[in-house]
Amino acid sequence: MRKFFILTLMVACLMMVSCVERRNQVILEKFVPISPEDSCAVKDASDKYHTEGNIDLAFAFDYKLAFQLYNYIPASDGGKTDLASAEANYFYAKEAEIEYEWDPKPQLDENGKKGRQLKLNQELWNKKTKEALHGIVIAPDGGHAAGWVHIFNESQIKNLLEHVNDIDWIESPLVVKVRVIGSISDGTTVKTNLLRFNIIPSFGTTIQMGSVYPMPEGGFQETTDENGNKVSAAKNEYDTIMNYCAFNESVIGGCFSGVDLAQSNCYAGDDEWARFIAETYGWEYFPGYAAAAVVEMIYNNFKKSADDKNTYVCCPGKAPEAPEEEDEEENSNGQQEGGE
Repeated sequence: MRKFFILTLMVACLMMVSCVERRNQVILEKFVPISPEDSCAVKDASDKYHTEGNIDLAFAFDYKLAFQLYNYIPASDGGKTDLASAEANYFYAKEAEIEYEWDPKPQLDENGKKGRQLKLNQELWNKKTKEALHGIVIAPDGGHAAGWVHIFNESQIKNLLEHVNDIDWIESPLVVKVRVIGSISDGTTVKTNLLRFNIIPSFGTTIQMGSVYPMPEGGFQETTDENGNKVSAAKNEYDTIMNYCAFNESVIGGCFSGVDLAQSNCYAGDDEWARFIAETYGWEYFPGYAAAAVVEMIYNNFKKSADDKNTYVCCPGKAPEAPEEEDEEENSNGQQEGGE
């Protein structure tokens, strides 16, 4: 009986310590998705969370990681927790401390044999980075707020791009570890717990179906249909467009092109990253044409087979009007009448 009492007391003490620790901390509780259901805003007190994200480096050079914070520090003024009060335990978030971790196990080489080591640039990934946070103020006694942070810089993204296809990121995702640092009203520094988030990079995996159509070698030509009637080159192109193109919104299934499996087409944004990707892989970039060069480059350089002689071009933003075709029968009759 005595042993049972001591064991129960130990468990109770552990629970009490846990509760005390929670009550006197600011907690980084979870990472929350940024979704169209929330109008692409970072939603406070969201009932959603996620532990893994995706970034398609063909379209995205940034990942905004949203999070939920709780301030469990007790109020110092008897519960009068408005900003006009003398409450000392408001938490003011100042920065996010970010660390990175990856699985160093050997990867498969081009012959399917293990032995190739993951070779990210350690100078970019082996040190803690800090990202400033703004406008996050949380009342004590369980107050909460949401925020977000950039988890990559351009040098890191370019380093990931170098290895995006030669590492099994699904099996060994990049781990991003985040801690929020701030202070309470008297200037005392407060640090949250460390929370981990997995990132899976990819390249050209999030292009919407129906974004491009095939242009035959030499362009569209006039043909003859099964009834012997002539079909103009314009009509052949129109029919191909209508058969291949989906005419979707520029981004569907997400808020940001290339992030968290959002599907994108040729009209999803226009920035220097699109220029960089297109020109890096030998494709001409035209300013003002959004991601068209990137989509066409991916389809023509990576997605089509070696014996496919078509050139894949971006679908128009909306369905075109059908070209006017001459009525062969009327044209033939007119010629006969004129001849008589």
